[in-house]
Amino acid sequence: MTLITEMMQRPLDPGYAAAAERRQESGLPPATGRRSPMLVIVAVLIGALLGTSAFALRAPTTTASRIKLDLVGRIEAGRAHADAQIRLINTLRNEINTAQDAALIQQSQTGLTAKLSSLELAAGTVPVTGPGLVLTVDDAKTKVDPNNPDADPRTSSGPDQGKVIARDLQIIINGLWAAGAEAISVNGHRITSRAAIRFAGAAILVDYRPLTRPYAITAIGDPGSLNVEFTDNSGGSYLHSLTTNYKVRSNIQNRSSVVVPGEPALSLQKAQPVQSAVTKHAVTRAPTTTGGTATTTAPQTTAPQTTETSP
Repeated sequence: MTLITEMMQRPLDPGYAAAAERRQESGLPPATGRRSPMLVIVAVLIGALLGTSAFALRAPTTTASRIKLDLVGRIEAGRAHADAQIRLINTLRNEINTAQDAALIQQSQTGLTAKLSSLELAAGTVPVTGPGLVLTVDDAKTKVDPNNPDADPRTSSGPDQGKVIARDLQIIINGLWAAGAEAISVNGHRITSRAAIRFAGAAILVDYRPLTRPYAITAIGDPGSLNVEFTDNSGGSYLHSLTTNYKVRSNIQNRSSVVVPGEPALSLQKAQPVQSAVTKHAVTRAPTTTGGTATTTAPQTTAPQTTETSP
């Protein structure tokens, strides 16, 4: 208690108190702490050093990082341009289809219009709507290392067996075709006879367009039979194996109505003109005198041949 009482009553050391009294006796202020310009200069220098150190600790911008940023920007700009061109293609294609239908109706080519519509459905150039199902496939949940919970799982050197790859989507989609699907799309990209599902690095591509997980596969068909047939065939068995052995997540939902978009990238490869309903017939007469009759033929015409009897 004596020590505490002395500290409370005399907080300043006697030596410091004597030095302050001597300064006052000589006409100087008792303390020089806050009034000294040297203290201000030292504080500014310390602040500058701290700022320089913080700036130096930031990740330096290397040539590789600048090139990477430039490539990412160019890729995003190219993708935006491609999306705009696809929208323009869809608009122009709708205008062409409208003009084409009007021209065929004027020429009384209703049968050709129906055939053209069926071919467009088979080729996948037009969007379709109907009952079906939506199959969602996603990677397995990432396992967290209890010893290092903040570690980035992408830096793991071992193979990621729970990751969905292009071959998985190929087998699943082929299973849906075998189950009776009439039209299929993956994340809004139509799957046609000319579509290709590839694996490029860490991305899955459909006709060179990247997909992002989860992968939503939309199929049009009879919801009851389509789901049952898919579960029983090789595609459903393969998906069940992925779910059981590698914890790949999947979910199938029957829908009363789904929309599968058209494929705007498909282009016309072959065309031929159609004869008009009104055809100019070139009649060529080739008279013969066998049996006192003259026969007239009219080749290259849809009208039946006529026979004339001479008097």
